[in-house]
Amino acid sequence: MIVPYLPMVAIDIIGSFAMVVFSLLCCYKARILRETDQDNALFLYLVWISTGFMIFGVSRSFGHILRQFLILTSHTDTWQTIAAFSGSVNTVSFMLVSLITLFFNQSWKINEKILTSRKKLEAAHGQLLSLNQTLEQKVVERTEMLTSSEHKARRIFEYSLDTILVTDAHFKIQEINNAGITLTGYKKEQMLEQNMGLMDFIVYAPDWEHISTQLTTNEYVLNEECDILNSDNMKIRVIITGGVDYGAFGCAKTFHFIIKDINEKKQMAQQIAQADKLAALGELSAGVAHEINNPLGIILGYTQLMLKEKSEFHEDLKTIEKHVKNCREVVSNLLSFSRKGSGEMGNVDIHKMLDGVINFLKKHSDFRKVQIQLNLWENESLWVKGNAQELTQVILNLMINACHAVNDNPKGVIKLITRKEDSHVLILVKDNGTGIQKQHLSRIFDPFFTTKPVGQGTGLGLSVGYGIIRRHQGEIMAENRQGEGAKFTIRLPLLNTNSNGSKQ
Repeated sequence: MIVPYLPMVAIDIIGSFAMVVFSLLCCYKARILRETDQDNALFLYLVWISTGFMIFGVSRSFGHILRQFLILTSHTDTWQTIAAFSGSVNTVSFMLVSLITLFFNQSWKINEKILTSRKKLEAAHGQLLSLNQTLEQKVVERTEMLTSSEHKARRIFEYSLDTILVTDAHFKIQEINNAGITLTGYKKEQMLEQNMGLMDFIVYAPDWEHISTQLTTNEYVLNEECDILNSDNMKIRVIITGGVDYGAFGCAKTFHFIIKDINEKKQMAQQIAQADKLAALGELSAGVAHEINNPLGIILGYTQLMLKEKSEFHEDLKTIEKHVKNCREVVSNLLSFSRKGSGEMGNVDIHKMLDGVINFLKKHSDFRKVQIQLNLWENESLWVKGNAQELTQVILNLMINACHAVNDNPKGVIKLITRKEDSHVLILVKDNGTGIQKQHLSRIFDPFFTTKPVGQGTGLGLSVGYGIIRRHQGEIMAENRQGEGAKFTIRLPLLNTNSNGSKQ
């Protein structure tokens, strides 16, 4: 019995060791598979069941080896004592394997749900990434559009030739563009520091009351004309258009204004109206002068015939002759103002002509208390095509008027200035007298208009001068300087000649 039993013992012991080795290898391989895919339920099941079999194999192998050892060493009673414990371990390990297998189906379903949820989560994540990329792209595009729009708006604001003004709800200035700085003459920092408002620039209070009422009632104002005062105390005619802006949610109310400078346009319109009026007056004057001139000639002729005979009415006839001659002079001036043609035209040296005027006036008694300052263009001689006698008449008349304006000033000064501007000659006559009243400025070139007392002027000097300058293809303009007297500017086409007066 001993010889057949030994091979069985060897097989049992070797098989036990083999069972332990194989169970460990299976457990090891299962763990490797598990590490390749942590979310695979099948691999997890293999790990669990391999572990259970490993526990079962180790327990059973240990029991078999121990039992054979105790039997061979004649300790069978000891084995009988611990056999129950070894069998319990084997039973528990086998039950563990059974339970793992029984509950694997439920674990598999849970795993499938987890995997499905994971796939959905991954799909949602992918969509979210796509949406995020699209959103980022749109944000970039919108940012570029906003930047471009802001740049365009800023360029419009900064480079607009009209004044763009932004104020708060109380019309205090918050923003102003370069055109507004040029128009007002104030720097932006100065306006902000002094807390200046739109109302500070408008000259007349009723104009601002009307504009503020429109803004309060209608929340906008459209093409309202008014005068504003710049930093040099100069009045400028402007058109104001503006409205309210409530901005984004939570932003304070502001007002936006566009202010257009129409001062030059207004002056040009007044000059055109003045020219049309004077042209109409010229035609009327010509007709009246011709109709009056013939009867005056007859009256003067008969009067002079009666004067040849001595009579008691001799002094009365002399009085009639004197006033008829005065009337003829007035008629002659009217004809000079209205006639289309002029006398002989030639090349006139402006500087030489003005020197002659000054030399003449120095001998005049009215100019003894007046300082005349001559400021001539020094770069070159200035020549015009015209009638020297007529141009001299115009300058003399302007100088005499300036002399009368500064008579009450003990420091009376008259400045006679020449300038070259592009292809024109400018002759300026300035005085520091009383100036021209605003209500008279638009009428000074009208025939018979005068502010002098009766008997001291006919009111034809400036109107005749206007006609002469217009016949010379030029312009004559009057300007009232604030507290500095009047300024007359004559603008004549420049003639390119040499010093001898011949054309180059």
